[in-house]
Amino acid sequence: MSGPRGDLAGHEAGTMPERHRQRRIALPFSVRRHPDEETIQRSVELWATRHGLLADAQAVRRFRRHRITTLMTAGCDTADADMAALVVEVATLAFFLDDQQNNAARTDRVAAYDLLNTRLRAVLHGADVNAEDGPLARALTDILERLGARASADWHARFRRDLTLAFDGHLAENVFRRKSDGPDAEGFPSLRRDASFCFPLFDMFELCQGAPVPSAVHDSRPYQVIREAIADIMCWTNDVHSLHMEQAAGEPVNYVMVLQRAEACSTDQAVDEVCRRIGLRVEDLLSARRELSTLLIGLSAPRRVRDAISRCVGGFESWAGRMEEWDRTGTDRFDPSTIGASGLPSYVADLLPGPRN
Repeated sequence: MSGPRGDLAGHEAGTMPERHRQRRIALPFSVRRHPDEETIQRSVELWATRHGLLADAQAVRRFRRHRITTLMTAGCDTADADMAALVVEVATLAFFLDDQQNNAARTDRVAAYDLLNTRLRAVLHGADVNAEDGPLARALTDILERLGARASADWHARFRRDLTLAFDGHLAENVFRRKSDGPDAEGFPSLRRDASFCFPLFDMFELCQGAPVPSAVHDSRPYQVIREAIADIMCWTNDVHSLHMEQAAGEPVNYVMVLQRAEACSTDQAVDEVCRRIGLRVEDLLSARRELSTLLIGLSAPRRVRDAISRCVGGFESWAGRMEEWDRTGTDRFDPSTIGASGLPSYVADLLPGPRN
């Protein structure tokens, strides 16, 4: 890596409060593109409309401008279109849940989101959907059914565990939202990482490679460090690029704001520190990659398994690299003009249970 921490330290021109959204964070990752992005996008739009996530043609057009497909398929560029669409659908569900969580915080209905969270957790573990369930529960059920025959029991156990981790993370974040206060600097990284939905999406990228990652590899220290480092890089990059929106909304779960409070420094200084820490996580990732190569040799892993794992890690890195570009220039998701007072993007309806305030 040719000195990313030096690149990370510099400021780019811009105007407050959105200057940091345009800040380029140099990452040493090769970004890939899926050749069938348009086909995948149309498939995901039909899926989201069929399950009631997108209400009408206008919502579909606005959803398309967010360009979630171009972000997600960077991690599965060699998958067939149906499998890649499943990846984007899982990500779309995650984005919708994140939006509903913001909606709940800004309309004083955090308890309603927690109720939704509890219901989705039950669906994840086998509960049937019923007439009272909304689009999010139906969409999750559809995803689980279509994944059923595509993976082993071990993979499904990991996926359920990682989705549960994300649901747990959202509940933990809501504790701080109720208090209008952020977590401490030491506890923030694991909280943010767990709630981000990165881990179930890593599982989806692994499934796209067609060869399961053996438990001896998946549970090893270097592979877990790779997953955690990529999640941190993506979350903290996003916290820099979305800072202007979270400052305006009083959103406390942002690494810049957490460090600014902890270190009693300016916003610019806190952004610099987050970017410095991103550089350190890149170094952790590169070290873990070397350690993983040594482990695979020691385990005498077959060539096809080594190749599949290499493609997985390359997909994770491509996704992180694309995220940095997407945040800055690839989406209108962070344009305040596309966000309503509830915190919902223009394509998202209020999907929380119970009365609306």
